[in-house]
Amino acid sequence: MVLLKRFAALLATTLPFAHSVSVKSTANWNITNDPEGSVHLNGLAFQQNPLSTLGDYQYVAFYSTSPKGYGHHYVNLGRRRVTPSIGDWQSFAFTDYEQTTLDEHNTISMGISGDGKIHLSFDHHDVPLNYRVSTTGVAKTIPAQWTQSAFGGSVQHSLPGSTGPWTPLTYPRFERLANGDMLMEFRIGQSGAGDSYIHRYSAASGQWSAVGKYLQGQDNNAYINGITSQDGKLYASWTVRETPDASTNHDFYFAFSEDDGKTWKASSGATVAKPITPSTAGIKVYTLPQGSEIINQEAQCADSKGRFHALMRDKSSGTATFYHYMRTSAGVFSKTAITVPDLSKPPYLSYRGKLASSGDTLIAILPDAPKSTVTIWGATAGGNFQDWKNLATIPNMAGEPLVDYERLKNGVLSIFVRQGGPFGTRKVQVWEFTLQF
Repeated sequence: MVLLKRFAALLATTLPFAHSVSVKSTANWNITNDPEGSVHLNGLAFQQNPLSTLGDYQYVAFYSTSPKGYGHHYVNLGRRRVTPSIGDWQSFAFTDYEQTTLDEHNTISMGISGDGKIHLSFDHHDVPLNYRVSTTGVAKTIPAQWTQSAFGGSVQHSLPGSTGPWTPLTYPRFERLANGDMLMEFRIGQSGAGDSYIHRYSAASGQWSAVGKYLQGQDNNAYINGITSQDGKLYASWTVRETPDASTNHDFYFAFSEDDGKTWKASSGATVAKPITPSTAGIKVYTLPQGSEIINQEAQCADSKGRFHALMRDKSSGTATFYHYMRTSAGVFSKTAITVPDLSKPPYLSYRGKLASSGDTLIAILPDAPKSTVTIWGATAGGNFQDWKNLATIPNMAGEPLVDYERLKNGVLSIFVRQGGPFGTRKVQVWEFTLQF
């Protein structure tokens, strides 16, 4: 009888959490034909935010083919109302700047600061900064007409009010802070020899300022999984590469900041000197040798309970496997294989996935390259984030999914994806899943 009572008590504490997430409804929209070319330019993991929501509107940044055809592309910006009901997409192309480089690094990243200004950075691989920003807060005071005129003049090659260096630049990322300010992070240097910098935009003044170099290579460079602001903390995790060859990726590193990147701490809570290097004490969390088939720039997120999550893959077990890295609010790290039925082992250098969280639920958006699908999985804190449940499958996928983290706060998982198939029929899409927790 005592054992039965204990079992009943345990069941009562675990059942409300295990598998408590499900999908209530699904919808999708075609955004554009994917541009014709020898590489893909839409839907790459390191874009961080090509899809974002502020207030009643959602925004999307994407490339389309210009009238000149193959190898000529325009940056586009779309919007639609998402509350109280879903509206039609409206979009325009920036026709004063033509992107002609067929290189998958040369993607678009978008940020929306709390003053409603939309910031775009695009077309980079070891080149000077390309940046443009709306002249007014178009995401806050919504203009009736949606045109390029809201962005004023030409592309800028520095951040107004801040100091460089601005070249050679790759991988720009934006992250909005709780007070409406915004951070921009990017690499200066080349693969295997680069440093990472942060700048801060003030929503009050409309100016940028340099936070400075926070990661420094030692004849190598860090490849971050992202930069994530949550509840007053800024998180970064990364692997380090010794040369331009991805096989030289090694180890898992982590640091966090409690002052938006000015100073940094190791997982233990000990303050570390800036810039952080691969040999900074306490920064390396897991040792993974070169040749482990680690893919750089996969995914990370932080949840509202103070936990940090990262997604990376390696073949430390002998077989390539997705792993969930987690740091508790007390600073304890774990690394657990994501074991789910019917998910193919990720081929080396195949498409990267994403992580997102809502309360005590972790969501993994995982490409299954051999099956040309993206599968969405949910796991709960009550199940130690190992009770993975298949929530949905997106068919005919050939890219890396990206998440609108702001929209998820309203219970809607909104994902930017790219279809497979031939040019002319392959679409860039937004898929949405209304979640039930």
